[in-house]
Amino acid sequence: MKKHSIIISALLISILGLSQGIRFEHGSWKEVLEKARQTNKPIFLNVHQSWSVPCKRMNNEVFPLAEVGNVYNANFICYQLDAEKGEGMEIAKKYNIKMYPTYLFINGNEKSFFNSVGTMETKNFIALSTSAFFAMNDTIPITVWEKEYLEKKNDTTFLLAYINKRSRLSLPVATLFDEYLKLTPEEERTSDPVLGVYKKVVHSLNEHSFAVEYLLKNKAKFIGKHNNSFNDYLYQTAKQTMWNDVRSKSKNEELLALAVEAYDQLPKNTVRAQRDEIYIDYYFLTRETNQYLKYATHFCDNYLMKLSTDSIDKTDQLFVKTLDKQFLNSVTYSEDISKGMEEAISRSQHMTRDRIGDKLNSFAWEVFKRVSDTDTLKSALRWSGRSLELLINNPCRLDTYANLLYKLGQKEEAITKEEEALRFAAEKDLKGFTETLLKMKAGEKTWSENIEPIGSDVIWIR
Repeated sequence: MKKHSIIISALLISILGLSQGIRFEHGSWKEVLEKARQTNKPIFLNVHQSWSVPCKRMNNEVFPLAEVGNVYNANFICYQLDAEKGEGMEIAKKYNIKMYPTYLFINGNEKSFFNSVGTMETKNFIALSTSAFFAMNDTIPITVWEKEYLEKKNDTTFLLAYINKRSRLSLPVATLFDEYLKLTPEEERTSDPVLGVYKKVVHSLNEHSFAVEYLLKNKAKFIGKHNNSFNDYLYQTAKQTMWNDVRSKSKNEELLALAVEAYDQLPKNTVRAQRDEIYIDYYFLTRETNQYLKYATHFCDNYLMKLSTDSIDKTDQLFVKTLDKQFLNSVTYSEDISKGMEEAISRSQHMTRDRIGDKLNSFAWEVFKRVSDTDTLKSALRWSGRSLELLINNPCRLDTYANLLYKLGQKEEAITKEEEALRFAAEKDLKGFTETLLKMKAGEKTWSENIEPIGSDVIWIR
């Protein structure tokens, strides 16, 4: 029952305020810019990818919340674009976006004055808006700060302000933080203020920085002063530093081990991911296909595939029941809000099903693209089939299943499944599914022999 209550709490957070969250504009980018100029309000632009798990997490768990909507709707023109479609491709190229989700804060003249990336807790995402406004109203250009730095590089007060300035502009701060930490007395390096700076600059850290070396060498001191809460930060830092190193073409198995060690120390009710997923993320980023598939296979076969439909449905049902009891029956809402809540609950009847099915489908698709081994392909077919059991008639999952069948030599059944995918496909997918179907009928390969190793210049921020 305790496990159910933890899951329900997470689901509860994700659904509350769905009718009151961020209201994204539906017009064109040109129309959004014009509205920003007319209202003299800055734009909050969420650039995402439809298949990205981190992007889905923010869309499902943070953007719909009332407290988030209250801040962002009041202060920004809110808009979102898919980086792989239409205007989104142009925007991603224009602003050199490499990580998803990316949050851009832009004025009516299309100048980006602040940006950030990745999934984050609600309070941190709300705080992001304050940082954006500070950056927008900061009249001192970065060039002035850079000149002043040459004169005040030994002044910790200035360094801290300069770190904050560069962090708001998403500029590197690792070297500056190293300088700041070296100037800080030893007895203060594990203090709350310093740990606060650590948390602020985590996206810039790398394994060779003095700050990371000091953190790892003095883990016991930090834990002794900050208790188990430090392990959560250590876990996030180890993961983020791994990502930063991978982007700079470096790998560090010690950081991987540290992330796992910190994960194992986390209170179980704070854990969102499974242990295997740490390895999966790491080997995805380091492009080590065999290791990635090893842990993905273990994760699917020993966790995802063992979740029964009854247990999944009970989690969703218990969530809806709890929501109804705690909120719908105890608070009097306006007619519009009540209607929105009912619609939100209806859309979330199978939230757990969708999340698990998406993961199974994603892993199965990676196997299809990169593996020729029959046994591994058969395992992926089982995962794909299970994802379809959890959500029937889903065109993308049908397409994955059809491609796996085809690669296994089951041509006729593959064609039947791909035709099903076409029947349920959205307009944007019709061309791709049609091309796949024609290749199957012609006996041609539907996959490339020259696929890059797992991982890419596009980094998933979790």
